[in-house]
Amino acid sequence: MTSKLALTAAVLAAMLGGIQAANAARAYIGTYTPNLADPTAYANGNGEGIYLVNVDEASGTPSGLKLVASDRSPAWFTLSADHRFLYAINEIDSYGPNKSGSITAYAVDSASGALRKLNVVDCGGPIPSYASVDPSGKFLLTAVYGGGSFSVIRIRPDGGLGEMTDNVKPQGPMGVYQAADRPVGMFGSKVPHGSKGHMIMADPSGQYIVGADAGRDQIFVWRLGTGGKLNQVSVTKSVPGAGTRHFAFSPDGKALYVGHEQNSRVQVYAFAGGKLTPKGASVSTLPDGFQGSNTTSGLVTDKAGRHLYVANRVHDTIATFAIAPDGGIKRIADTHTEGTIPRTLAIDPSGKFLYSMNQHGDNIATFRLDPNGVPKFTGKFLAVGAPAAMVFLP
Repeated sequence: MTSKLALTAAVLAAMLGGIQAANAARAYIGTYTPNLADPTAYANGNGEGIYLVNVDEASGTPSGLKLVASDRSPAWFTLSADHRFLYAINEIDSYGPNKSGSITAYAVDSASGALRKLNVVDCGGPIPSYASVDPSGKFLLTAVYGGGSFSVIRIRPDGGLGEMTDNVKPQGPMGVYQAADRPVGMFGSKVPHGSKGHMIMADPSGQYIVGADAGRDQIFVWRLGTGGKLNQVSVTKSVPGAGTRHFAFSPDGKALYVGHEQNSRVQVYAFAGGKLTPKGASVSTLPDGFQGSNTTSGLVTDKAGRHLYVANRVHDTIATFAIAPDGGIKRIADTHTEGTIPRTLAIDPSGKFLYSMNQHGDNIATFRLDPNGVPKFTGKFLAVGAPAAMVFLP
């Protein structure tokens, strides 16, 4: 009888364990890998490629770090709408004869989370920084930082990447990182530079494609033609030297929150008909009276569109903003990232937890989002070399 009871208990435990595993959330983590050509380069880290982790739904804690793809600095990636394919930008400047960056396409095993490499293509310039899939699922949109361009690459029926259908290279006066409204003591570079594509994605309606140019401080809005060509609808200039980096839409698509890297501020725009209209003055991501150097990086909004979170690098904090019904923002908290140089922020599908990818701290810190929207550190870290991005796999 005792042996039968033990066997029954073991079977039940295994069944429960299987249920728990089936219900566990999972996420991919992209990292910066060693730059053998230039060990002193900023985009240089201790990662090995793309990792998979399990995420405890109760505590939000990621664990079971497993390398699923050895790749060169997959610092950003995106999943297809059906989650069958993952596209990773390789933030490098040594791919192929043109010394470009590259993009790697993977097939996703939904059961195990394993990745199978499909192919690698040139992204149209060195140091790509962002990629997203257009609403039709037929094209991959890529922002190229070093090359200062925005490219469109066809997605094949098998999920692999095909030919480049467009590569927009903005022109105009050179810029410098010396914004007039930067913090006192912020020493931005005075070296002239051209365009630096930093982000590109569709608006919530799927009608428009928006791109941020951090070099010439401008925001583009295009329509994507059926042949994969970007047709400009509008261009909006931001403060010279501000470093227009990343942005996020309100859930209804009527407001756009744009983070400026070099002056550590957020500008809110009304978005309608493919055009941007500023809503009031920009707001600082730093505490009142702050002086010294800082640059912002990633930003995200919560599901309800009630809070905006922006990562500060050097100051190493998460700035929390309350979003008013009219779209305006007010900073309500500054939370330490529990690591150095946060590259991006991510919110889990439940909306209960926020994660800081602490690039130079070689860890990911987990925060619980209080009812008031303020992140509270859970005390849980995940050690991983130079984390750069985190995307959840349903």
